[in-house]
Amino acid sequence: MPEQVSLVQKKRAQLQQGVHDMGTLVIEALHRSVDCLSRQDLDLAEQIIAQDERINQHRRLMEQECLVALAAFKPAGEDLRCIGACLSLVSELERIGDYAADVARIVRRARDGVFPAEPVAAVAGLADNAIAMLNEALAAFDSGGDTRRARAAVAQERLMDDQEDAVDEQVVQMMRTDPEFAPMGTYLLWIVHNYERVADRATNVAERVIYIASGQTEELG
Repeated sequence: MPEQVSLVQKKRAQLQQGVHDMGTLVIEALHRSVDCLSRQDLDLAEQIIAQDERINQHRRLMEQECLVALAAFKPAGEDLRCIGACLSLVSELERIGDYAADVARIVRRARDGVFPAEPVAAVAGLADNAIAMLNEALAAFDSGGDTRRARAAVAQERLMDDQEDAVDEQVVQMMRTDPEFAPMGTYLLWIVHNYERVADRATNVAERVIYIASGQTEELG
């Protein structure tokens, strides 16, 4: 029995490392998407879109590993919660990676226009806050299920909605003032929504961290 427990724990550690590695890829993609937006860098946009397949592949491999672990080791207690949570987390991370790729696609679509500096700076500020939330939620997972850190990571999630509303209002007002700005303004509205969704999914990550440690499902949003 001790040998079996050791094997389960070893597999659990491997899966946790896999989630960490995938999180690193996603955080990098998000940072690059903000840079892509700020500079309207079309070459970088293509790189981000291509790199998204690597994230998708990582998810598929991790899902297989999680299912094999559940079937082969029949974990219980915290081991079961952690392996099950890894299965959920890779799905969350893959979707967050899609947001980065979606931003890159929008930048590519807007190639014939120029995003004004002021609203772009506002969007980038919101994006940075969302990325910081995700980074801290993943750090709580990496630290072995630190519930206090998980809660703190997403404590400002409601403020992100207010920040999105403020950016939306700024962009819409610019569209009212200058109807020709409407296409570029619409692209910016799509982009800011993608980054706000990063914050929403960071909250989901934090909730899974709490579940692993306590076995309790807690609504943080």
